[in-house]
Amino acid sequence: MKREELAELVKDKYWITPFKKLIAMSDESKEYVELHEVYEGPCFGNAAWTTLNVAKSSPSVVRARREGNRNIYVIKLGGYCKSDGAACIEGAWIEGSKVKIAYKGVAGAGVGALCRGLAEGVEEIEVLEMGGGAKVGRSVITLPLKYKLCVGVDDTDTKEEGATWCLVNNIALEAEKRGLADYVSLTLTQLYKGNPYKTSNCVSSGLVLAIEPQRLGDCLRYLEGALRERTLSPHTGIAYKVCVMIPRELKDFTEKAKREMVGLEDARRVASSAQVALRPVTGERGCIGALAALGLIDEPDLAAA
Repeated sequence: MKREELAELVKDKYWITPFKKLIAMSDESKEYVELHEVYEGPCFGNAAWTTLNVAKSSPSVVRARREGNRNIYVIKLGGYCKSDGAACIEGAWIEGSKVKIAYKGVAGAGVGALCRGLAEGVEEIEVLEMGGGAKVGRSVITLPLKYKLCVGVDDTDTKEEGATWCLVNNIALEAEKRGLADYVSLTLTQLYKGNPYKTSNCVSSGLVLAIEPQRLGDCLRYLEGALRERTLSPHTGIAYKVCVMIPRELKDFTEKAKREMVGLEDARRVASSAQVALRPVTGERGCIGALAALGLIDEPDLAAA
């Protein structure tokens, strides 16, 4: 049934609470999907319980973490495989331009499968078993396939004014408002503090956007145009890659850039090897920090350290 049909079906059941938003992202390889489940309200505890149990009980989930009231899973794409866990993802696969996610849960975790079906982003839900009480709930949710666009930005301010993370945050919010993408996350990466070219804190910004594959070019043109128009620096650069799994060589580059000075040639070499696009917006120097913003883009606490 459609999300609206499910909402009508459960409108008098006060023990069902909707999730706020679900997003499924992959890339051209279509080997993995990264799933973000955002709760309606500060359900930190439920997010912690669910993430822990889904990670333990779901063979296809290769990585799981929680950010506030958000569950984040990287799932190996494949078929449907039943699990005995209390809360689990029993599989994920792609059909054309759609992503299918199979959920199973006992008691409240089974009800959670219905709650997800009410979230923004869900197109359809197939209820296999209705959960509630001590019963098992199973469902398959259909989401639109989107690509995970990772964008690094650096050097947009001067010693007199500006703040890169604020500028990037505003541009990402506008991109979402324009319907170009879903604004997924912003990670700040602390780089080498001895850098003589730093404005002050030496921090670059890593942005993750979920984009319909056919809108990728439009979104990148918007991001570059907005940065070119609003930056205060003659050295602004960006780096971007569409990928779910960050290559090890990008992580190594980021870790090196946190410890010591790295040069533009180093950045160009790593970017070429990792198939990352470097774009000087107003200058090339910012491309170094922009590339370094990508390596830990999915590990915000390590990035900030």
